Amino acid sequence: MSRTPLLDHALDLVRQVMDTEEPQNIDPPSVTVTGEGPEVGIILLPHRDLGGYSLVLWFDAQQLSFMWAGVTDLERHDDLDLGRLASRLHGANRDSDEEVKAALAAELRRPIHVTLHKTRILRRWQLSCAVELSGRWSDSFVCDVAPPSIAGGAANLDAGITSLMGPGRTEMRWPVPLTAWHRWADPAWGKPVESD
Repeated sequence: MSRTPLLDHALDLVRQVMDTEEPQNIDPPSVTVTGEGPEVGIILLPHRDLGGYSLVLWFDAQQLSFMWAGVTDLERHDDLDLGRLASRLHGANRDSDEEVKAALAAELRRPIHVTLHKTRILRRWQLSCAVELSGRWSDSFVCDVAPPSIAGGAANLDAGITSLMGPGRTEMRWPVPLTAWHRWADPAWGKPVESD
């Protein structure tokens, strides 16, 4: 992805917030950028343990959207299109860097409820994450996972609540699929890291 002044400015704001807030559940080398043409930038801030579940900043010159999505692949942006909108800053509101930084800091603290469930038909285990939006938990499929050792006969497991800020982490952990992401997108800073 070619860097634009808009993307560079957004990444600078993200870096400022990360330096100030020090979120413990984001590994800075996993922050990834992509886009949709030169006018639309996308920054993914993945939780270090949730298999690609990410806070997504989707922006252009007119607006900035904060979304939550389970992202396994960035060849197409289908995973991003299924993201759950948390908030949007339009026009003049977006011109204030302080408002953008405050909105980002609030999203870093948003609780993430993590669950595992076994599908009925294929009996696969799946990781789902949910954030509370408009007073309701908004659930997103993240990825298929290996059967948990603690499942017993249960078909659903509550894996806990975490956030990007931390410090709490879930007992079970799934890596960010950076190898798959970086086939089609770029690390925000520095060289790609491998976590698959």
